[in-house]
Amino acid sequence: MNAFSIIFSDAFSGERIGELTAKRNLASTPFGGRYRLIDFIMSSLVNANVPNIGVITRNNYGSLVDHLGSGKDWDLNRKNGGLKILAPFVESNGRNINTKMDALMSIKTYIRHALQEYCILADANIICNIDFKSVLKTHIEKNADITCLYRTARVRSGEMSIKTEGNGHICDVLYNTDNSAEEKDVIVKVYVMKKSFLLELIDKGITFGWDDIDKDFIAKSFNEYKVYAYKLNGYCSVIRDINEYYSANKDLFDKNIRRELFKPDAPILTKVKDSVPTMYGENCKISNSLVADGCKLDGIVENSILFRGAEIKKGAIVKNSIVMQNSVIGEDCVLTNIIADKNVIISRDKVLTGYESLPFVISKGTKI
Repeated sequence: MNAFSIIFSDAFSGERIGELTAKRNLASTPFGGRYRLIDFIMSSLVNANVPNIGVITRNNYGSLVDHLGSGKDWDLNRKNGGLKILAPFVESNGRNINTKMDALMSIKTYIRHALQEYCILADANIICNIDFKSVLKTHIEKNADITCLYRTARVRSGEMSIKTEGNGHICDVLYNTDNSAEEKDVIVKVYVMKKSFLLELIDKGITFGWDDIDKDFIAKSFNEYKVYAYKLNGYCSVIRDINEYYSANKDLFDKNIRRELFKPDAPILTKVKDSVPTMYGENCKISNSLVADGCKLDGIVENSILFRGAEIKKGAIVKNSIVMQNSVIGEDCVLTNIIADKNVIISRDKVLTGYESLPFVISKGTKI
């Protein structure tokens, strides 16, 4: 595929998934029992044969580097191209990288040296299986300057909604300042353009003090340039806060959504770990749950997601919860609407309850 990609692993618009992003960046947040958020956009690119992927990092990127490694689990450990971790960058005057335009300016040399003609810019917090071959083909056929992806969803504050003409050309843009129950066509932060156009965009953005592409360029220039939209059909969730994270994980209980995300011909790839099979004790009862390998289960688990190596001891009840890697839930504990990060240990007889609209998050490594 004649395109390279740049993935923004950090939140440049203030997105935080509660305590889950206190010690890691957004891209490396665990999801769905065995994945990280970045796995979905990375896999979509790899499935489209994008040979060169650069991941921009800024803060707390240790777990992301550990997860991605050399990129071999995505077939990106190559001599030329492949996976590049672009981290951490500071401008020559010592100013920190605070915006996407700052970040793109700091890797301008990397962009200029890319061999491919087209570039795909994407955020890492998008849960979707995207056919980038179709996206690029449509972009080329329309001779677009920039193609942005969008979905139909309820509008949240800070999102850009668009209106399009019959051929997909964007004819109106609105920056939304309030949450709304109304569904609109909302930009997903994935863009396709020529490398030459991106380099021009960076120079113009730095000159005029732009922060972002949709708010500062698309909203102001959709009449001046050939700006087109490509609709994402099927399941798509953008993770910006703890409620969206919790809801997106629970969406995986729907088999139709799982089929849309985890396609045999377009798999979601992740770091391979050689774990032992899950052990189910004689007191174990599991219903409507996703259980990764390496778990030890001897309690009751309902409507929950268990990551690799999680342990639910005898008499424990876990409902509507997420228990991450190597966490231990002690005997006779009761957990409802809880998100337990990695390596959490909860001793016996504890009762912890959150709300479905606001789950209770237990930080990584906490002992209760």
